[in-house]
Amino acid sequence: MLFTKLLGSIILVAGVLGEVHSAFRDRRQAIPVDGCSERTTFGERRRCAVKDGVNQLLKKRDEDWSWGERVQAEAIIALHLAKYRVFKKTKAFLYISVKQMNIDLLSALSKDNSLTSMEWGRGKLAYYVLGMKATCQEPRDFYDHDLIDKLKSHLTDSSSYLDSNKFAYSLILIALCKAGEPIDTHNLDAISTTPGYYTFGVDEASLVYMAYHCVGNSTYKNAEDAAFNFILHAKNENGTFGNEYSTALAVQAIFASGNRTLRRQAKTGIDYMINSIERSKVPFTSLLLSVLPAIARKSLLDIGSWHCPTTEQGTTTPSTPTFLIGITVFNNITAIDYEHTWSAPLQQGQTLVDALVNLNNTDQTFSFKSKTTTWGQYITSFNLMTASTDNRQYWQISGTDGNPLQYGASQTFPSQGDRYTFKLTIW
Repeated sequence: MLFTKLLGSIILVAGVLGEVHSAFRDRRQAIPVDGCSERTTFGERRRCAVKDGVNQLLKKRDEDWSWGERVQAEAIIALHLAKYRVFKKTKAFLYISVKQMNIDLLSALSKDNSLTSMEWGRGKLAYYVLGMKATCQEPRDFYDHDLIDKLKSHLTDSSSYLDSNKFAYSLILIALCKAGEPIDTHNLDAISTTPGYYTFGVDEASLVYMAYHCVGNSTYKNAEDAAFNFILHAKNENGTFGNEYSTALAVQAIFASGNRTLRRQAKTGIDYMINSIERSKVPFTSLLLSVLPAIARKSLLDIGSWHCPTTEQGTTTPSTPTFLIGITVFNNITAIDYEHTWSAPLQQGQTLVDALVNLNNTDQTFSFKSKTTTWGQYITSFNLMTASTDNRQYWQISGTDGNPLQYGASQTFPSQGDRYTFKLTIW
């Protein structure tokens, strides 16, 4: 019975998949991996490396569209952070790998309902919970399984192992945090260490930092800062933070911090990871899983930050006409001046927040984050430019007439040709 619903989902895409399988298989084999070293700017080289790395990772799937046992979630996460913000069912060649992730997990559940084995109970399930969030699935109701409850039980069942491995412990806390689960203080105490001492060095410090940063409990700000400072001071003279895997985690932590002034700290590390992919010609899957999110300047904390489609196919209703509005993001109060304008698709009756979601799902040069408040969605960042409450910053929204809006983005209903400016402002 566990596989009945999943089999039905696979059958839904089988017709489309049957038509594209042969063509895509040939396309997989023919994907060129262009060297990116000759690109004129660092930005071009980085984007080229992301594209080629994603293609390399897709090529590594077997005939069952799988990367191997217990690797599915990490591959899906890497693809999500590097390129595919939303896995749409209309892209059957890609979505079938999401189903393979589900099958991998359901197969394990059929053998061990609690998933307390060494293979699953020491952090592996955390990747699958994050994979659920990355693919717009609910980990609390995964084919009648509550993965969050199982993951929380691992903190107790595997405590002897986790107490000596704060990397795995922190990974579990990140997964719980991204799933919206409150984190108990005794768990936050458990990943605290003597400042400057981390058993697994930069790798461990990076996960500890991201766990604290995700939870955002001010009581543990000193422990969070200690982990982050350890990472920054671990930078070698050549700009790396160790090998490719350690460097990737350190770069993730830097971008998770949201501190744009520290991006230059990560530039040499990103360059090093790009060179590693190019040198290997056919890089190991494990290398791609580690470095792709970092090269894309994303972290585990970005998982699920993009809004999921409001319909099953992630498309708009054909009977309702779509129009365009202007969205401008302006920032002249931080280190880097920024101004860019997009045309966002919208339907009559949708809100300004819906316009941001639509743009987010259709244009890879645009991203935003928001949080739910009593007064609706509160915009916190655009393209990694985050308003800092400590610096009394917020994103002020102005309408076509240049005046600040009377209502928030969730209560504003644009019309054809309207223009809106989001300006980083100090109150």
